Amino acid sequence: MRLFLLLLAFPLCAADDANAILRRYLDAGKQNDEKAEQYAYVQDNAWFVPDKSGELKQNRSETLEVIFVEGQIYRKLIARNGKPIDAKEKAKVDKEMRETAEQRRKHRGWAPDGGGITNGHSRADFGSGEELLTLFDNRVTGEEEIGGRKAWVIESTPRKDRPPANRHEKDVMSFGKKFWIDEAENEELRAVYTVVGDRLFLKPGSTTTIEFQKIDQAVWQPALVVVDARNTAAKIVQAEEIRYSNFKKFDVQSTITIDK
Repeated sequence: MRLFLLLLAFPLCAADDANAILRRYLDAGKQNDEKAEQYAYVQDNAWFVPDKSGELKQNRSETLEVIFVEGQIYRKLIARNGKPIDAKEKAKVDKEMRETAEQRRKHRGWAPDGGGITNGHSRADFGSGEELLTLFDNRVTGEEEIGGRKAWVIESTPRKDRPPANRHEKDVMSFGKKFWIDEAENEELRAVYTVVGDRLFLKPGSTTTIEFQKIDQAVWQPALVVVDARNTAAKIVQAEEIRYSNFKKFDVQSTITIDK
């Protein structure tokens, strides 16, 4: 009888453990975000499509310099397909940056990027930390080592007993989630988001994988994002890789101010 009761209690304990780990991760993330927002970096985007044999081939790329303009993040195009943009396009980019700076001077306020993925027209929202705890069933599925660091593996599935209340929650609950949380620092080492609903522009089976790295032994930043977009037959029809490099600490209090 006692063994039976212990077996009944185990799923609840496992859920509590997963939520406790996620709460520590979310608390650590808030502190890390304050530090991460002080870094400028380079972002390399590459897009891939399958050839006739089904093998993915890169068909274009862009390089962006991610800086702070008037206290907010700004992504400035500096190269296409591995070559610096020409003088005509550079003039256009500089003009857009000046116009953005002017708009930001008129509308002061910090507006950080939200978590999610976009196709240029629509956005798939991964949801907030609070929504992770309230809209998903979270469970610890094991331990793994990534880059010499021990991590808890947590899988999160949309709750069946909690129907989405609005369109936003429907989008958030269209993903299944898997996290690797560093046991020593409660930081995210890896995350995989898999589309499980049919409400998004991404089809079920499409995945977004995010790898993280520690910079200056002080702050965690994304290192690589890979998006595999699939069709209804679960075949990859397009892929995107985003790599982050050349992180440099930047004092946002002495932000770049662009003259009119």
